[in-house]
Amino acid sequence: MIQTASQQVASARNDSVELALLDLLQLEENVRAVNTLDELQFLCLNDTRLLLEYRQSLLWRSDTRRLVGASGLVDIDANSPFCTWVNALCRGVAELDKAERIHRIDPQTMESDDAERYAEYFPSHLIWLPIKNSDGKLIAALLLAKDEEVSLREKRLLSFLLGSYGHAWQGFIRQRRFSVKGKKTARWWLAAAVLMALIMLIPVRQSVVAPADIVPSLPHIVRAPMNGVVDKILVKPNQLVVAQQEIVHLDARELQQRLASARQAYDISQAELRMARQQSFVDERRKATLAVLEGKQAQAKLDLVYLQKQLERTVLRAPHDGVAIFDSQGDWLGKPLSLGEAIMTIADPKDTALEISLPLQDAIDLAIGSSVRLFLNSDPSNPIDAVLESMAYKATPTQDGQYALRLKAQFVQQDGRIRLGKKGLAKLYGEDTNVFYYLFRKPLSELRIWLTW
Repeated sequence: MIQTASQQVASARNDSVELALLDLLQLEENVRAVNTLDELQFLCLNDTRLLLEYRQSLLWRSDTRRLVGASGLVDIDANSPFCTWVNALCRGVAELDKAERIHRIDPQTMESDDAERYAEYFPSHLIWLPIKNSDGKLIAALLLAKDEEVSLREKRLLSFLLGSYGHAWQGFIRQRRFSVKGKKTARWWLAAAVLMALIMLIPVRQSVVAPADIVPSLPHIVRAPMNGVVDKILVKPNQLVVAQQEIVHLDARELQQRLASARQAYDISQAELRMARQQSFVDERRKATLAVLEGKQAQAKLDLVYLQKQLERTVLRAPHDGVAIFDSQGDWLGKPLSLGEAIMTIADPKDTALEISLPLQDAIDLAIGSSVRLFLNSDPSNPIDAVLESMAYKATPTQDGQYALRLKAQFVQQDGRIRLGKKGLAKLYGEDTNVFYYLFRKPLSELRIWLTW
């Protein structure tokens, strides 16, 4: 069957369209096969030729605002006059509204210097092909230097191809961003781990904090000399007293009555003995009773002297100059006492020490002579130095039901802030260790307890 000329033309046109579509599909398949952004850029520069012919292609990135490649070249000189001028040209085009569509860069809109360079570097047509992401934002531009204008069919095919380029480019950018971010994060974590390990190995001095009180160094405790009841407290808490000053009176009424009875019994025994001695001169039988009456008179005298001394003991005196330390006068008035019960303490205000109550769970290795720093509740910013003097060998119960070790320290030098009764926190320094053990000493101790069978 013989075809007419029009049919032959139509057939040739259909074959041309079919070949163009096949080339487009082949290019898209090649795009999907690339593994890196560099491979994609190479494909954009060189394989786009399958859809249309051009003399040269250039690829410009919007993020770096620089040329990244040219067809037929392995590398480009970013500092060459050509690259510098093309970069400036692309930056200007990217600011235009038509930067997001395919168009010809018209040299007639340029200044004379730029138009001369355009004529020097490119043929009559330089086509701007925008490569955009899924949001329509320009991420790159492919520049094609051609001798003729791009046809409408070529623009349609190029728009599909540029969409594939943009989709693949966006995927590589995300992958690289996540990869770089992941690598940076990993490096940061590694650096942080190394830094933390080095910090944990820094030598530090082991220390612990415990509540402390300023107490007398050599206190004299005033105790009840007998069983009795407090009648009067003659001093106030923290009052200065002098030696032999009366400080406490015990109720002496019962003793006074017993003393009066003893004195009367002594007078009677003395009168009976005197009468018996007078009668013994005339009656020999009375001499036999003298020994009994003398013994009775001696016993009455002993009872009288004993009660006199007991009455004297109801008056308690200060053993030496110092400060009377006790809670309150009202707490003691009328209170029954047992023999030896402590009433108050007489202490020298200049002879002080630091008493520390170290909780048993916070105990660390301490040695006599270890450094101690006292942070007073009234002045915590200015510590007072002391030296550990003694340690209890076993823990004693505290008011809150815990167990603590009693430690005593002496102040290094006198300080006006050191007063009896003041409280604060004492920081005790032990042996040298590292930051890791310093921070995790308690957790390690608990773990050791749990792991011990």
